[in-house]
Amino acid sequence: MDNKNQSESALNWMKSERLYEEYLFFYLLIIFFWGFVGLFSFGFELSGYSLQQNLLFNFIWFLTLAMAMAFSPIWYRLIFDHKSRLQRRSEETQQQIEAIKDPIKREAINQHIANDGGLAPRTLQKWSLIFLGWCALFEIFFVSSWVKDLALVWQPEWVNSVIDWVRANTNVPPLNVDRKLFLVKLSSDDSGSAMLKQMFGNEEVFLTSAFGRACLLYHAWHVLSFFPILIASIICLWQLIGWTGANQLETKRGIGGYCLLVVITFFMTLMFIGGLFMFIQDVGYRAGSVTGLAGWVHDFWLNIVYFFIILALRLYTNWFLIFKNMLIRH
Repeated sequence: MDNKNQSESALNWMKSERLYEEYLFFYLLIIFFWGFVGLFSFGFELSGYSLQQNLLFNFIWFLTLAMAMAFSPIWYRLIFDHKSRLQRRSEETQQQIEAIKDPIKREAINQHIANDGGLAPRTLQKWSLIFLGWCALFEIFFVSSWVKDLALVWQPEWVNSVIDWVRANTNVPPLNVDRKLFLVKLSSDDSGSAMLKQMFGNEEVFLTSAFGRACLLYHAWHVLSFFPILIASIICLWQLIGWTGANQLETKRGIGGYCLLVVITFFMTLMFIGGLFMFIQDVGYRAGSVTGLAGWVHDFWLNIVYFFIILALRLYTNWFLIFKNMLIRH
């Protein structure tokens, strides 16, 4: 019976016509378009100019594409104009809400419709999605323009300071001695470390190499951007994950429901810890991305960890509410 209810929940989500999801889909298409423009254009080199000058030209192009992403709402209106089906539905829904004279009832209904995805994304949700596009665009710029022939083409003093700080706080085997914030261990456990082991043989050679310095800077970027990306993803996906069936899972009660919730929470906790390890602690895990666009595209699926982390946070929130209600009753 539970499997049937979960299947019906997933089917209802696939058949739903929530304004939030449809707007999100079209905004994603626009952001993906500019992302693909960057994917196939970054890394260009103008003859007669040095690598550093070409990096500057590529950075100006990055800013241009980032600005184009920021105009996603405008692109949407230009492409689909004010007579689009989504625009008409948004206006009709808003008119119906505004027609309610009781302000308390109007706000309650507006909140209910928004929670069910019946309204277009809020400004914060739109900018969060655009921010995620900017982060992906910067990574494409980094691996294709800032890194050439497995080395950074521009290393000013502040970049060297960041690299040296990460290097000073990176632990090498034996990992149980002199523990630090980050670590690197060349092994065959994952594709990134296996590649580094084949290229450099040991950790010290890797960390002192030009490619190692590029990887250290890339890792610093991931450490700094992890929580902003996670927060932006939560803003965009928190409700969406619930509509896919998580809401039904979280409201299950009874021995069977609690047991299922415990198992899923345990699994998601492992994904949560693994995500923190992959994005924050292990310097070599995503080293393959720094080898170029092909490596970055190959490793892009690793970002699915953000989805599992958000699902884990939803489950933790649900457990908090369960224990809170139990305390209130007693």
